[in-house]
Amino acid sequence: MLKALCLVVLTVTLTACGAGSFKVDKEEYRQRVRTLGVVPLLVDGSSHLNHPQSQEITALLQRSSASQHKQLVEMLKEKKGYFDVRPVVGDAGALFGSLVQGRVWQEGGRGPHHSYSFNAQAIAELTRQSSTDALLVIVLNGAVRNAKRWDRTRLSYLEAPFNSILASASVVLPSGEVLWEYQASESFLDLQYPAFDEAYYNHEDEVTIRFITLAGLERHVQEPGRKWLQDTVLASPYRELFDRLNAELKPGLLNPFTSNGASQ
Repeated sequence: MLKALCLVVLTVTLTACGAGSFKVDKEEYRQRVRTLGVVPLLVDGSSHLNHPQSQEITALLQRSSASQHKQLVEMLKEKKGYFDVRPVVGDAGALFGSLVQGRVWQEGGRGPHHSYSFNAQAIAELTRQSSTDALLVIVLNGAVRNAKRWDRTRLSYLEAPFNSILASASVVLPSGEVLWEYQASESFLDLQYPAFDEAYYNHEDEVTIRFITLAGLERHVQEPGRKWLQDTVLASPYRELFDRLNAELKPGLLNPFTSNGASQ
């Protein structure tokens, strides 16, 4: 009895630790989302990007994100949780303007974040065009949140508000209803850092928070990760994000003997 109780507690704990949240029962989700369309990664340039070169960072994210969603499609296909997973065709900038209807800053179990709402008419048209049941929409957005950053010795830390890029993700039905939402505590890209070494060598008690240069950010988003499917090398920030999304967005295996195909 005790072992069974511990197993239940452990299962609940592990489920609660995830950053993804199903809004309906997983069985209902599997029935309603058999074919999933993955939209090109969107960038919210009007969110909290307080960097002196915010426009350039928006452009950098748009460039580095181009076609990356196709890699996520292949990763989700390997999980076999859907009848099919398909990349959605379209310009990311235009898609952001048509799909995203609103944005709210709200508290959550994994920290404050932006939550997005969507234009049902635009979502419905895109699902029709792509012959899918629902769309996975990922939005890279700027945020300022309290965080604890350690120095390189791991002996000292600074807890303060830091500007970073976060990733929000939603699975949206043609009606605009969100069936699954992801809000990560991990940043996709840090825009600031605490200058511990500067304070140390200048014998100062106060640690200055500085912005990472545009060149440094560009090198980071291009940093190669490990090889995966067919020896494809996916940049480290995208690989880490896609690994988390792939792990969270798992409704279970579909029954291969049920009727297939996307909603028409």
